[in-house]
Amino acid sequence: MRTLIAILSFLLSISGVTAQVRLTGKVTDEKQIPLAGANIFLQGSYDGTTADSLGNFSFKPKLNGIQTLSVTYIGYKPLLRKVDLDSAKTIAINFVLEESGEKIDEVVINAGAFEASDEKKAVMLRVFDIATTPSAQGDIFGALGTLPGVQKVGEDGRVFVRGGEGYETKTFMDGMLVATPYLSRMPDMPTRGRFSPLLFSGTLFSTGAYSAEYGQALSSIVDMKTNSPETEDKSSISIMTVGVMGSTSKCWKGGSLSLSGDYVTAGLSNKINKQQVEWIKSPVGIDGTVMLRQKTGKTGMYKLFGTFNNSTSGMIYPNTQTGVNQNILLNGSNVYLNNTWNNQLGEKWIVKSGLVWNYDNQKFDIDQDQVVTNEKMIQAKLGFVHFVNDQTELKFGADLVNYAYEQNIRMDGNFRLPFNNNQLSGFAEMEYKLTKKFATRIGARIENSSLSGQTTLVPRFSGAYKTGNHSQVSLACGQFYQNPEENYLKFAPQLKAEKADHLVMTWQYLTELKTFRVEGYLKKYSSLVKFNMPLATNPLDYSNTGSGHAEGIDIFWRDKETFKATDYWISYSWINARRNYKDYPSAAIPNYVSEHNLSVVYKRFFEKQRTYASLTYSYASSRPYHDPNFSGFMNSKTSPYNDISLSLTYLMKIFGKQSVLHLMVNNLAGFDNIYGYNFSNTPNAAGHYESTPIRSPFVRQIIFLISIML
Repeated sequence: MRTLIAILSFLLSISGVTAQVRLTGKVTDEKQIPLAGANIFLQGSYDGTTADSLGNFSFKPKLNGIQTLSVTYIGYKPLLRKVDLDSAKTIAINFVLEESGEKIDEVVINAGAFEASDEKKAVMLRVFDIATTPSAQGDIFGALGTLPGVQKVGEDGRVFVRGGEGYETKTFMDGMLVATPYLSRMPDMPTRGRFSPLLFSGTLFSTGAYSAEYGQALSSIVDMKTNSPETEDKSSISIMTVGVMGSTSKCWKGGSLSLSGDYVTAGLSNKINKQQVEWIKSPVGIDGTVMLRQKTGKTGMYKLFGTFNNSTSGMIYPNTQTGVNQNILLNGSNVYLNNTWNNQLGEKWIVKSGLVWNYDNQKFDIDQDQVVTNEKMIQAKLGFVHFVNDQTELKFGADLVNYAYEQNIRMDGNFRLPFNNNQLSGFAEMEYKLTKKFATRIGARIENSSLSGQTTLVPRFSGAYKTGNHSQVSLACGQFYQNPEENYLKFAPQLKAEKADHLVMTWQYLTELKTFRVEGYLKKYSSLVKFNMPLATNPLDYSNTGSGHAEGIDIFWRDKETFKATDYWISYSWINARRNYKDYPSAAIPNYVSEHNLSVVYKRFFEKQRTYASLTYSYASSRPYHDPNFSGFMNSKTSPYNDISLSLTYLMKIFGKQSVLHLMVNNLAGFDNIYGYNFSNTPNAAGHYESTPIRSPFVRQIIFLISIML
């Protein structure tokens, strides 16, 4: 619920729909030659137009206040300019664009990556995208679920990519690791990301074959880029039926400090929406965030990001395996501190450094038993970028991660399960442009784990060839290692790292307002963890003898040009995956894999009605599960998954203050989505294993909010 408050705060900032100002001007190059077709848009909105054959443009923005106007044209450096839309009825601005070093036909390596902050790549998932996608509910990871390659795993909430489990996707912030990016979760209940999307300017999401700079992720990485310094003092408070949120920002020359906090509760929402969970205590959360940005010298930037959150909840959980209902109480706390400093050293060098501390505590009270888990992570990182010449760029660095884990169990006695690991890594990568149409990137990463004593050296390679002014083909491959999950290492610290080999081939057509992408991939897994039975406690019961594979095709289409004030995208994924790991008796499709996944996202602003309308449709084909009442393994399938989510946002003024009315409906059609079944450990008197379906916590979720900017 906390991210819904963030959505309203964002929409309030762009809610000045009654403004009648007109923006006019001309876009030329340094020789005063008109740049026909240049794109002129207000950042984070649909507001904008394209220049005509003489470079002229004119449009009426739907926003007001101080906004950032973005002007882009292929082959030229993008230009950003602040503009006060309340300063006059007509604002005339001319733009002169400077040619970039990268001409129109230069190639960019981007296999497997969707990035929101780099204009050279597929422009994806800005703050506006996330805030107005109803199925995401303002969650960064929820929004990633609408992109190709991501499986619909509604009972978990994490990001499952191309046949990989949720733990195989690692999260970073400004290139630094986030050890616990998700909130604590109840059994068979979906989790959410800890961070509001409003804190970030863009999100890089790589679905495979990513850069050697990133490690310890078998399937994919998510790297969130924090915002630059604020440009004006501002404060706000939002009071709603789901809680209260306040924020303030103070600016000075070269820096800013932002503070925010919120208290949210799902109590009223759980009463309004029919629940399929029996709550003892409705979820309650408290959050606080601090963001300090300070320029150092002419080219340096220091960033401090700190956040704290605490969440509590309680439910009656029907434990089908044991045949009893259990009272489960959860209390989770998390602290994350991220420090980064980047600077340019002369004309050819850039230094990037960071220090992170992450602490997470989860306490489960299960009837008379208790499980307390503590995780601590410290990371130090130092990297350099060297521009050797116009064709060659060299990137290298190293990082050290200290990870401490301890679980204390009070259940028929007291048990303590700790382990500690120091992970030392180094990477080097060189990108070389052989011609303006062909480029390669060659890299390697070396990692050493003190826990297993294992050292790995893995290669990474990418290549791309420009097939046209707006299209290119890319090929990427590499090897990737990741330490096993904590639930296995706490019993068997001798386990080695799991391994995956990636091969990705991409064809992409990209303009400023349209993207079409087709990507095929092959993944081969080895050294996966296997054990004899679930909850095995003997270290000798564990081994690295598991294996698997995944291959598939991802298709993505996005169009912000064809229809007026409209943005829509369609993503489709087909996958064939098998694994022989954990306690599987043979290779089989994992229970989280759907062969077909489809997402359609449609957004439009209705100017006369002053309303944003967003609609999301999601489909996933059936998933396998094991039914002990029948012979064979993974012998049954669920029904297909369907979801239609809708949001309507009405922008208005109350007592002269910018205000928002927001209606969001998830699972509008009331589909009874079943993700799998829990079966009893023993058969009943008739010899049948009884089962309980795993469903969403609500049949349909309706949320209505009102907020006023003070």
